[in-house]
Amino acid sequence: MDLKQIAFEKIKTEWDRIQKMSLQELSEINEKSKVGCNIVDYYFFEQRLKTKGNKGINFYEFVENIEYYKTKKYIQTLLLFCEKNNRYKDSDLKRYYYIYGLSFGRVNAFKITNALKIYHTYKPTSILDPFCGFGGRFIASMMMDTKYTGIDINTDLKPEYDKVIKDFNIDSTKYDLFFQNSLSIDYSKIEYDMVFTSPPYENIEVYPNNPVLTIKEWREFYKKLFKLLWDNLKKGTFIININEKIYKSILVPLLGECHTQIILSKSKRNNYIEYIYVWVKTI
Repeated sequence: MDLKQIAFEKIKTEWDRIQKMSLQELSEINEKSKVGCNIVDYYFFEQRLKTKGNKGINFYEFVENIEYYKTKKYIQTLLLFCEKNNRYKDSDLKRYYYIYGLSFGRVNAFKITNALKIYHTYKPTSILDPFCGFGGRFIASMMMDTKYTGIDINTDLKPEYDKVIKDFNIDSTKYDLFFQNSLSIDYSKIEYDMVFTSPPYENIEVYPNNPVLTIKEWREFYKKLFKLLWDNLKKGTFIININEKIYKSILVPLLGECHTQIILSKSKRNNYIEYIYVWVKTI
């Protein structure tokens, strides 16, 4: 599905530019900036399209059933708006993508620049990411030449991770990737001084190969996993971007109030505030 045409030369240039940025330069980037987004999309955009958002439908399903959705008043209104304002008249697919985003919301990737700010600030030597997803934190670790262990249940992501490593001639021995359930990993065998991740929030986003759990099952999953990650963190930082409800109901009872709370810079249309929560383990 050819929605985005991004040349490798373009992302290589962007990679080189971002890699040279200082913490101050990264901090001065406008929160709605898309710097680095093309790099993630070059590899993982198709996987984002396959992911179901909070309305329970992914983009492919929307297009497949477009004639049905055209009978809906809200879709008719948006189609008429596009026609009157000459929006995406050259491409039905781009027009549908625009309408899908407004109607159902898009699944976003964690921004490389946000990850780089964390790495520059806390200076990890070995990062553990139990929900590596669409690669933003992984790519940032490559830019910093920092050891990274990524885990994700979505096996469809593996070829793209392999391609990133190959395209940028990275020393693959620094990157351990496991495409399996995060609870199936023996964390006592992994050395890490930073946990940095952005877990799925219950069934708000459903990725290919992910089971659909009940809220109770999600809560038990979070509790077990977060405790394992914390217990096996010898010393360092435990950093999670997650919904405030999960922070208050699961993480605070488990770890106590976080040491630092960072507002997540994002380019979403949503106007709600999202946080990155940071705990420091000293022993």
